[in-house]
Amino acid sequence: MREDVEVSVFHDSDGTLQFDAALNLVDYDLPPAAMVYLEAYRQSTFMRFDFGTVQAPNSPAGTSRNLSEFTSKDGLLFRAKVISPSGQEGLLLAEADQVPIKSADDQDESRIPLLPTAPEDLGQEVWCVAIGASGPILQISKHLQDWKEVAGSQAFRSLVFPSAMRQILTYVIFIDEEPDADDPQSWRGRWLRFASSLGLGDPPDSTSDEMEKMEWIDAAVKRFSQHFQMVNRYKNHLASEVSS
Repeated sequence: MREDVEVSVFHDSDGTLQFDAALNLVDYDLPPAAMVYLEAYRQSTFMRFDFGTVQAPNSPAGTSRNLSEFTSKDGLLFRAKVISPSGQEGLLLAEADQVPIKSADDQDESRIPLLPTAPEDLGQEVWCVAIGASGPILQISKHLQDWKEVAGSQAFRSLVFPSAMRQILTYVIFIDEEPDADDPQSWRGRWLRFASSLGLGDPPDSTSDEMEKMEWIDAAVKRFSQHFQMVNRYKNHLASEVSS
């Protein structure tokens, strides 16, 4: 059903984040009077929008499409839900979750990034990894002058990304304990497959001891840092600071 839900996100003339959406439900055996909703979400923040019924879908108009709870589209996902008609309220008949967005110029952004970034009020913390049902997000202090520029800098990436990767793999392997890397819909599986693709082989399973798991995570972070030349990135940053 995900392929039949298309969402684009853009800023209007006032700078407010809005969305457009198209839902194609004709190929599904759903009650015509069933209610359709679209939800925008990032971690624990979400907004729900009424899209009419299966028989008569009705996209919200004007300011009813404002994504007022979100300051940027980074890490933003959507889900479409079809709920049973009157008399059977609350019964979920169909759902398309983790629907990616398209940019305003219609360039497809269907590849869900492993670690999207988003601004957040972190007090005096510069960054942190927040893990929710849809996966991890790298939250960056919204009090920085330009958080996107910070997130894209060589210095930030070289210092933060290896540590963030270690936190996420530790969560998956030790806390969540979902070592199955074969599920294409699971964010945990995507992270384990990414780490394995660095030349590590299969991730540890439930029979592996604690030391074996820790060594695999350490090796994954080491391979990641080597592959992306993190020390060299930081040295290049220092050199550019001196020359400027």
